[in-house]
Amino acid sequence: RWGQAVTPAERIRYTLNAYEIARTTWPSVDKMCLWVFRYPAPTNSYPDGYTLVTTDFDYKPLYFALQDYSHGGNP
Repeated sequence: RWGQAVTPAERIRYTLNAYEIARTTWPSVDKMCLWVFRYPAPTNSYPDGYTLVTTDFDYKPLYFALQDYSHGGNP
């Protein structure tokens, strides 16, 4: 495993900050897409950290943070 990966809390903060920067800096942007929702099988490597749910469809903390943010929650 890569030793310099961010923690789940840092990932939430960085992701929500990116959405907030886009919202405040680029008002012409209506939609943004965050990839990847889920891989079909574990990669057992860093890409697993980019998903919103596990391969068993268990929600990760970022999923709930994005859900809250999309409903007007603070980043």
